[in-house]
Amino acid sequence: MKDSEKKMIIILIIVAVVIIGGITLLTKNKGGNANQAGGNETNTPEEEFVNVLEDGTKLNVSEELHKTKVVDGLEISDLQLTQKGNETLLLGKVTNTTSVVQTKVIKITLIDKTGKELETLPVYVEGVKPGESTELIASCTLDYANAYDFRVSK
Repeated sequence: MKDSEKKMIIILIIVAVVIIGGITLLTKNKGGNANQAGGNETNTPEEEFVNVLEDGTKLNVSEELHKTKVVDGLEISDLQLTQKGNETLLLGKVTNTTSVVQTKVIKITLIDKTGKELETLPVYVEGVKPGESTELIASCTLDYANAYDFRVSK
């Protein structure tokens, strides 16, 4: 083998090592930066009461949201709070414990772990007969999936 061929092979090996090393470093840094960027872009604290489902939906897992609360003879129970895309969705059950048909607007206030009010969602309850239940649905465009508890009021 000629000296020029040996030099060419050594140069090719050096170039290959540099390229492979560069790709390895970029891949590692890109993964690390992606995780950091995700946390820094949204500026949200760790979401203690959220499980993220396979499709990216955030599901609230706070036990406090499953407790029953009452306002004017209406029991609010079985709340499920999710967030996906640009919508936070609150689902639950409203049961009329009175002896009259209930039609009214109630307010559900989502609360964080420190007791700070996050958002108040109005819910229209229409024509719920005594002893019967209906579905509660409310939504908003901000992310409140990490709420800890809720209050109900008129």
